[in-house]
Amino acid sequence: MTDAACAALFPPDLTFLLHAAADRMAVDLDQAAVEIGLNDVRDWLVLAALDDGQQRTQLELSRVACIDKTTLISVLDRLEQRQLIVRTVDPTDRRVRIPQITTAGRRIYAKFATARDTAEARALDGVDVEQRAVLFGLLSRIADRQNAPQVAS
Repeated sequence: MTDAACAALFPPDLTFLLHAAADRMAVDLDQAAVEIGLNDVRDWLVLAALDDGQQRTQLELSRVACIDKTTLISVLDRLEQRQLIVRTVDPTDRRVRIPQITTAGRRIYAKFATARDTAEARALDGVDVEQRAVLFGLLSRIADRQNAPQVAS
């Protein structure tokens, strides 16, 4: 698609463009998730966040995976039911649960990573290596919540 055709379809608005790009990826990734037995891409995002080996509470996990804490509970319930994760009690606070990925969860995570790579390649078809690096760098800066300026309420 030419720049002129893209401009005709999408207004030059960052919010709209980010939403449209994320939606395009989500459609492909949700389909890939369903094909390997997951509910949607959120299941994989949780598995990916757990696969890094860091122990996180459910609240911390919701922040890392960018999933609302209420929605996260249903995702964790589903993943635990499929034995892709286990939740243990935090030894310092019995009210807190710490989700951990299982061996089966790691296998599904790896299988989906291949589908993710295919979807990303399809979405970025025609974008050269330098443009991809710029895109990833900019999106990383935008997504970096930890270093984002705090807005006074």
